[in-house]
Amino acid sequence: MVRNPRHPERIRRAGLRLAAGAVLVAMVAAGCRSVAPPVRRPDAVSDPCADRLHDLCGRLLLYFSAQRELPPTLDDLDRLDSQTPPPRVCPISGKPYLYNKDGLHVPGRAGRLVLYDAEPVHSGMRWGIMVEPGGEDQPLTGRVLLVPEPVFSTNK
Repeated sequence: MVRNPRHPERIRRAGLRLAAGAVLVAMVAAGCRSVAPPVRRPDAVSDPCADRLHDLCGRLLLYFSAQRELPPTLDDLDRLDSQTPPPRVCPISGKPYLYNKDGLHVPGRAGRLVLYDAEPVHSGMRWGIMVEPGGEDQPLTGRVLLVPEPVFSTNK
């Protein structure tokens, strides 16, 4: 039996080609991964939903100033003045805001969440209005804030 001296060289070359092909496939596959863009947290200054809630917050505070209590319903805000009330729907979801005169407890906050989005359509969160009673002879304060969804599951 005569050995072909080139046979081991062929095997070595075939192995190198196979290894190079595997590396190339791995590099292409790694470069083809889709990377999700980072989730951008909504901004209270530029978000249209937050803007509407700021308008509604002002009306809630005016009502409280005159009546010393929050309105039984949002419709009662319309009786404050002759101005056209701001829309009471989220511009993103198209769903009406939810109003709870007694408010929801938000852990770590002194106030109560009284008006908020119906769904978490703002990067998985909801915009809402939180009110806090002032001290003795102090006015009610209100602010618009972004609320994480777990707050709503703990208040059911």
